[in-house]
Amino acid sequence: MRVVLVLIFGFLSYNVIGQNSFVLSDIEIIGNKTTKEHIILREVTFNHRDTIFFSDTAKHVFKTENNLLNTSLFNFIKVTFVDTLGVWVARIKLQERWYLWPKFVIGFQDRNFSEWWKTRDFSRIDYGLIINRNNFLGLNQTLQGQFNYGFTKKIGFKYQIPYLTKKQRGGFNISASYGAQNEVFSGLNDNKMVYIKNDSDIILNDFNAIFEYTLRTGFYNLQTFAIEFKSLSSANVLKNSSEWYFGNTEGHLKYISLMYWYKIDKRFSKNYPLTGYFFDFKFRQFGLGIFDKSDLFVTQIASNYRIYKNILKRHFIAGSAYINISPKKDIPFRFQQGLGFHEYVRGYEPYVIYGQASFLAKANYKFQLVSPKEFTLPIIRKWKKFSKAHFAMYWNIYSDFGYVHQKFSSQTLNNKLVWGLGTGIDWVSYYDMVIRTEVSINKEGKSGFYLNFVAPI
Repeated sequence: MRVVLVLIFGFLSYNVIGQNSFVLSDIEIIGNKTTKEHIILREVTFNHRDTIFFSDTAKHVFKTENNLLNTSLFNFIKVTFVDTLGVWVARIKLQERWYLWPKFVIGFQDRNFSEWWKTRDFSRIDYGLIINRNNFLGLNQTLQGQFNYGFTKKIGFKYQIPYLTKKQRGGFNISASYGAQNEVFSGLNDNKMVYIKNDSDIILNDFNAIFEYTLRTGFYNLQTFAIEFKSLSSANVLKNSSEWYFGNTEGHLKYISLMYWYKIDKRFSKNYPLTGYFFDFKFRQFGLGIFDKSDLFVTQIASNYRIYKNILKRHFIAGSAYINISPKKDIPFRFQQGLGFHEYVRGYEPYVIYGQASFLAKANYKFQLVSPKEFTLPIIRKWKKFSKAHFAMYWNIYSDFGYVHQKFSSQTLNNKLVWGLGTGIDWVSYYDMVIRTEVSINKEGKSGFYLNFVAPI
């Protein structure tokens, strides 16, 4: 009797599951002329022969499309589950990007484009060529050569291998560069950047080599372990400021630095996220004291948390918190950090605030003026990797708060709360293109128009 009951229960359970799910017979990939199949399958949230519940199909589609989009290997991705006479197939349709990019680079030695525009000094522009071979061998590897001329003369290369083994977890990156400058950011006056310059001679030579091991577990967790070998040498007027700049009187510095970086990235579209969250923790050690004979020992700890929410149709909010700590009190200027470059309070773009500890909080509201639209550029219709594009536009209002602590500081913006608020328009398009136009006002009542090329948070 018990055997009969078990058989009846098993039969009923099988039928109930069968009505609510299906077994995936195959995964069909379309459009990957360059990318190897196992690189694509690494980002897929289901496997061949999986039992998939109908209620989970939308979740699988959303996550798989986002995972593939965030590789920056494809412009468009479409995932569907197809039933043909009871045989279920997952179909992944891709449009690959163009992977060989001779990229002309224009950079500004000033804080940003808006600051450079005040003087329009073309001698303070870096220009050059970066040649990227993305998706090298179809394995999501990157080869890069860099050639810069202008304010900073630089030559370098980079080779990134995201996966070394069949398990596709561990990777390896190597890079090296050499740069030379005749003008160097060497101090602050009233939180404005101060430079040492020599018109006729190079005053700073910079060589570095970096080796990184990366470990990716699951889809969203990444750890990076790095070691860097650095050699800096100064001449002329910069050598006279060696103790302030390098922390020694020798005019040069050779050291080893170590880094550990842990990231959790669950953002939908890393390029311009609207939903999801991001967290990271970074530990850096510049110099090993007597062990690398540099007498340098500077520790930096930083962490960042960002969250993005879709609160109503076409309405989005985002927030972030950032902290950076250097326990040592007397740090050579070369290694000082704070707010003013990648992390800054909007409205304080002209200023740099360095200190032992810094904190930054940002809040952002967006309204979607133009929802993402796909279109074809008729002039280049034949080149499918370029002709099909998308475009979206967002209106923003925002408010930022920051604080930098530095004992015995003479700078006016240290050891006080600074805040800024403003509004602007973001323009988002394909190949990770973002253009931000903003008008901000800060606590001191100073306002300005600013142009940026990355997402606000």
